[in-house]
Amino acid sequence: MKNWLKNLLFVLFSFIFLGFGMLVAEIFIREKGNPLKDPNFLAQTPSDTVTITNITTLDSTQGWINDTIDLSEPAPQNTENKQVITKSSEQKDYLVITGMYGQKANANREVKKLKDFGYSEAHSFRKSSMDAVSAGYFGKEEAENIASELKNKGFQAIVKHQ
Repeated sequence: MKNWLKNLLFVLFSFIFLGFGMLVAEIFIREKGNPLKDPNFLAQTPSDTVTITNITTLDSTQGWINDTIDLSEPAPQNTENKQVITKSSEQKDYLVITGMYGQKANANREVKKLKDFGYSEAHSFRKSSMDAVSAGYFGKEEAENIASELKNKGFQAIVKHQ
């Protein structure tokens, strides 16, 4: 079959498939309502109670246990206080990057050099089509100090916030 005919059939099939999906969605919205605009959509089920049965055995001498949950009563609200976590300088969310390599072998060689200099967290990772090499994750001040150290040792280093 010719290439243009394949493309035409693909486009026609796509439009038919999308049209059928839109028709089904329109019928659903007309019959049941729009679930995106109605916050009580899921609460409007035919039955207000749902029984969930969990059958487990405790040991060989006891029988089966049926746990039934009644959903007609609202669940108790969790009133415990949630702890807010704020970013501090101790979080290790700064990455010291020492290079980008097109070949994995070169990136591995750079990681080995960093580990030989004492950076045990040194690793490489794929970034787009390149392999990036990092000395590790550090706090902001520590990352800047390590980048400066690495530059003094002959590496190129930049600090990147994650």
